[in-house]
Amino acid sequence: MTAALLAACAPLRSGAFRSLWIATMIANIGAWAQTVGAAWLLVDGGADQVALVQAASSAPVVLFSLVGGVLADRRDRVLVQLLAQSWSAVAALVLAALVLQGMATPPAILVLTFLIGAGIAIRGPAWQAAICDLVPASQVPAAVVLSSVGFNLSRVVGPFVGGMVVATLGAAPAFLINVLTSLVLIGVLLRRLRRPAARPDRGEDWATLRSGLRAILASPVLRAVLVRAVAVGIPASAVLALLPVLARSGLAGGALMYGLLLGAFGAGAVAGAVLLAGLRRRWPPETVLSGASLLFAAVLAGLSAAPSPAAAVALLGLAGIGWIAMLSTLNTTVQLSAQPELRGRALSAYMTCAFGGLAVGSVIWGEIAAAGGLQASFLMAGVMLAAGVGLRRRFALPLRDGSPA
Repeated sequence: MTAALLAACAPLRSGAFRSLWIATMIANIGAWAQTVGAAWLLVDGGADQVALVQAASSAPVVLFSLVGGVLADRRDRVLVQLLAQSWSAVAALVLAALVLQGMATPPAILVLTFLIGAGIAIRGPAWQAAICDLVPASQVPAAVVLSSVGFNLSRVVGPFVGGMVVATLGAAPAFLINVLTSLVLIGVLLRRLRRPAARPDRGEDWATLRSGLRAILASPVLRAVLVRAVAVGIPASAVLALLPVLARSGLAGGALMYGLLLGAFGAGAVAGAVLLAGLRRRWPPETVLSGASLLFAAVLAGLSAAPSPAAAVALLGLAGIGWIAMLSTLNTTVQLSAQPELRGRALSAYMTCAFGGLAVGSVIWGEIAAAGGLQASFLMAGVMLAAGVGLRRRFALPLRDGSPA
């Protein structure tokens, strides 16, 4: 266990990776605190309206991630992250001001959540593509997992902070936290900013996007990742999209219960990250992905059985393990399979499919929950995720990291 932990933390020896990783995690803590506030402001509108918060956060990735991938391949990746995070910070500041003034209507909350997500969608490919620039190739899988660990650590701290703030001070301070944590990442990025190079021609950007898409679709490995990302994203979205409704209606809890459930999910993801190093040594990526998908499907089935609060917390912990195993396996496969000059666009295509699935799934499960009940929505999502494992027959992942299928 000690050797596995040391191997998992090896990328943190790089000062550049460590500083950006910590700052990105802090920014994500603010984003999750704000998500708790936004979802809780809309919880009285019903399951379908609450699910739209997840959709509004995920939809920008579908629309803008490919653009972010082109920028990551052709522009300074630090500058791309800086401008994108600044955009999100401004949108978060406007949303906080509206909430403080009592002018935050549901449409305004959703639109500004979408605008904040747009900045995150542009920043994501640049951060992911930069990982290979910051650590040796042998440490890329561990760095990808650490990136996911940072994201999921923010799930532990951010929702807890957001739940405490919403319960004691109201929603507006949760949005202000997002602004302040964004400034931390902006400060780190400013210190790493280099002198800008000559600006590439925009026409070349579009040519780069088209050629990148052709190359991605021509790769059996990358094509398999995109298909499986959609197959995972749609059903798995049910958990995060319906969690506020589960906390409020299914478990008769409040904002703190919502934060506790999200915290359990994040804690499970952190535990899963520690386990992943050993799992990856023993089994190929396809086995890890299929096993994690079945675990997550079992969790959805468990949630459909109207569990007690203690059982729900335990199930969310298992869901976190399955979540990080699924997404980290797909992400690592892209990182190690794509050519360096294509990596940003390949990662953005993967993010488009994964978050596109999350956005579409959030709407679907919200509508099903509103019409047929929370339990029916969870059960149908679980069946769909388990059935998706059958795609391995045609769209299997490689036999080992970075190898052709």
